[in-house]
Amino acid sequence: MGIPSIQLTTGRPYQKAGQQIMWFADSSAQLSFSDIQQAGYQQRFSQGLQEIGAFGLFNGAVWAHGSFSSPAPGKAYLLIEFSNIDSITLYYYDGPALKSITSGSRVVPRNNVWNLPGFSFELPAFGDRQQEFWLRIRTGNAMIVPVTLATEKGVWQALGGMYVVELIYFGIVIALFFYNLSLFAWIRDRSYIFYLGYLFFLAAFVLLYLRGFHVVFPEPVSRALNLYGIGFVGASYLFAIPFSVSFLKGREYAPRLTRLLAMFFIVAAAAVICCLAGWRHATIRMQEVISIAVPVLFISMAVVSYRQGYKPAVYFLVAWTLLLGTIMLFTVINIGLLPLKNWYFHILPVGSAVEVILLSLALGYRYSLLKKEKMAETESKMNFIRDQNELLEKKVDERTHALKESNRVKDKLLGIISHDLRTPLNNLSGLLELSEKKALSAGEIQHFSQTVRQNIKYIAGTIQNMLNWSLTQMERIETRPRKVDLDALAYLVVDIYRFAADQKAILLRKPMPEAVAVKADYHQLELVLRNLVDNAIKFTSQGGIITLGCRPVDEGVEIYVSDTGKGMSVEEIQRLLYGNNIYSTEGTDDERGTGLGLQLCKEFIANNGGVLRINSKPGKGTEFYFVLPRWE
Repeated sequence: MGIPSIQLTTGRPYQKAGQQIMWFADSSAQLSFSDIQQAGYQQRFSQGLQEIGAFGLFNGAVWAHGSFSSPAPGKAYLLIEFSNIDSITLYYYDGPALKSITSGSRVVPRNNVWNLPGFSFELPAFGDRQQEFWLRIRTGNAMIVPVTLATEKGVWQALGGMYVVELIYFGIVIALFFYNLSLFAWIRDRSYIFYLGYLFFLAAFVLLYLRGFHVVFPEPVSRALNLYGIGFVGASYLFAIPFSVSFLKGREYAPRLTRLLAMFFIVAAAAVICCLAGWRHATIRMQEVISIAVPVLFISMAVVSYRQGYKPAVYFLVAWTLLLGTIMLFTVINIGLLPLKNWYFHILPVGSAVEVILLSLALGYRYSLLKKEKMAETESKMNFIRDQNELLEKKVDERTHALKESNRVKDKLLGIISHDLRTPLNNLSGLLELSEKKALSAGEIQHFSQTVRQNIKYIAGTIQNMLNWSLTQMERIETRPRKVDLDALAYLVVDIYRFAADQKAILLRKPMPEAVAVKADYHQLELVLRNLVDNAIKFTSQGGIITLGCRPVDEGVEIYVSDTGKGMSVEEIQRLLYGNNIYSTEGTDDERGTGLGLQLCKEFIANNGGVLRINSKPGKGTEFYFVLPRWE
C-alpha cells in the first residue's frame, strides 16, 4: 500500500501530518516493530481522516507510519504537540541501520530534542529522497496524537501557532489572579478565596497538564505535574462549588440545588483521590460527569438567584453557559463525534478565559452592590440613631406611665387589703363577739350564720384571686394544656355555686353536651368558669337565669356564661375588655367585688389560646364567651 509523502520546503517549513500518515490500532499492545513489518499487518494500516490522530481511551498501542522529504537545508524534526502520552517510540532507518528513540511522559529521560511542551525528535533529512518513520504510542489518557513535521526554521513557526493562545491565556489568568487577590485583601470576602482557588487549578489544568507547560519546571516537579495533573479538574471543582454557592447565595435561594452540589463536591474529592492513587481512567470518567452535571446545576442556581432579584447572577449565568458549551464541544470532539482539528487544543483555553473574565466581572459587580449596600446601611444606621433619639423621650414617658400604672395597681391591692378584706373581717369579729355574749336571738343567729358564710366565701375568693393575679404578674403560673371534659367541669362549677344561686332564687342551668372535650389547662379553665359564674350571680337579680354551656364553631368549641342580669353599656364593656385598670362595681344585692376576677379570666383564657368577648345591653343581660381548641 502506497504511503503519502510529506514534502518540507522553504515556503512550507512545517506541516500537519495526521491525514498523510497511515494508522493501525494494536488492541493487544503485543506487536513489535518486526511484526508490523510483515505484509499481513502492513495491510491493516489505513490513512488518517483527521488532522489529528484520535482514538479515545484506548488501552492498546497505536502505530503510525509516515514518509517525508526535506529539500530545504538543515535538519528535520517530528513534533507531537500533546504532552500527555505515556510512551512514544520512534523507528527509522539511517542508511541500513534501524534506529529507535523512546520518549514520553513516563519515560526517563524524556529524550525531547526541544525542551518545550509536547515531544520532539530529530530525523535525518536526505533532500528529495523519501525518509520513512514509524511511531508506537501508548497512554493511559485519551489517545490524541497531533503529529507535525518541520524544518529547524519551521519548528519555531509551529510552536508560535500552537501556543500563542495559551500565552495570552496565561497573561489573562495572572492579571485576574492578582487583581482579585488584592480585592480579597481589601474586603475579606471568602467568595474571592474560592474564586482564586478555582482560577488557579483551572489554569494549572489547561496550561501545565493539557498544554504541557510543566516542562518549564525541574524534572521531579515536571514529572509529578504530568502524572497527576489530570486531577486538577476535580480540584478546581472543589473550589468552584463553594464559590458558586457562596456567590449565588445558594443556601438562601436554592437549598435543594445546594444539597445536590454538596454531593458532587464529594465526587470531585473522590476524583482527586483516584488521581493520586494512579487510577487515571476512573479519574477521567468521574471528571467527565462532574464537568457536565455541575455547570448545569450552576446555571440552574444562577437562574433561580436572578429570579430572586440577585442581579450579579446574570454574569454567572452567561459565564457558565459559555463554559458548558465549551466543555460539551471539547467532549464531543474528544469522543469522535466531530472531526479533531488543530483548534481543538484552543477550545478550553479560550472558553475558560472568557469564563473567568465574566466571573471576575460578576465579582466586581457584586462588590459595587455591596459598597452601595454598605453606604445605604450607614445611612440607615444614622437614621436609626436619629429615630432612637426621638423615641427615647417617648419610651421614658411610657415607662413613667407604666410606673404610675404599677403604683395605681399597688394602691388598688392595698385598698383591697385595707378595706375590702378588713371590713368583712371586722364584721365577722363583731358577730362572733355578740355570739359569745349571747346577745343574739334564734332568728338573728340563723341570719348570723348566713352572713358568716357569705363573708368567709367573699374573703376566700378574694384571697384566691389576689394570689393568682399576683402570680400571673410574676409569670409564676405555667400553663399545661391537656384534655378537659367540659361536661364534668361544668357540673363541678354549677354544684359549687348552686347554694349561692338558690339564695337569690336564680335558676342555674348547664345545657352541656356529653363527650365534648377541649385542650386547655384544667385548673385555669376551672378558675375562669368559677369567676364568670360567680360574677353572673352577683349581677343577676332575684329569680333570674344563668346558663353555663358550649357550642361548636369552626375554630373549636365556644364556651359561654350568660345571665338575665342588669347588663352593661358599651363603655363598660370596653373598659372591662381593653382597659388597663382593675374595674369593679356592686352587684344587684350590693355584693362587693375587687375586679381581679375578670382580669384573671382574660389572662388565663389568653394563656390557653382564646380571647374573652362580651355581648350585653343594659337591662337585657350579659353573655361572656370565648373559644378554645377542640381535643382531637
